[in-house]
Amino acid sequence: MSTRTDSSGLEYRNQLAEAIRQSDRIVLTEHSYPYDAYDSQAGKSLIPDEVVYATRELSGDQSDAFLSTVQGLDPQTQDAFAACIFEPHHTLRFYAGGELVSTMEICFKCAQVKWDATDLAPPWSLLSGLATVVQGAGFSPERDWAGLAEQHLKR
Repeated sequence: MSTRTDSSGLEYRNQLAEAIRQSDRIVLTEHSYPYDAYDSQAGKSLIPDEVVYATRELSGDQSDAFLSTVQGLDPQTQDAFAACIFEPHHTLRFYAGGELVSTMEICFKCAQVKWDATDLAPPWSLLSGLATVVQGAGFSPERDWAGLAEQHLKR
């Protein structure tokens, strides 16, 4: 559960900007989620392991654009959250000194983010900023995830 104060969005934005500045690598992954192909009768996913559809390491220019986007976010704190199931299909991994520092899972369907570097509530504008980053890396925030899982299962 996120900690929310009136300044949480600003603090979150500042922490994310600092994470970007401190990272020597930022990797964006587009991947499956267990519910993309789920057998409700058996009560289990038909995809036993995460399927990685694509991975991109952000270039220096893309990281700079990410930082600029984050610094430009309206810091108003998100004070309501969707009641849908969190199904992240994009993950950002931040590395410094060759070590994984933090991981941010993104669900554009629910407009929610789980970032293990903070428990603060994000700014409302975070998802639109992340969509810009995802698109800048050549990915799409929304895809037919069930269709992609079905294609994978047919292989």
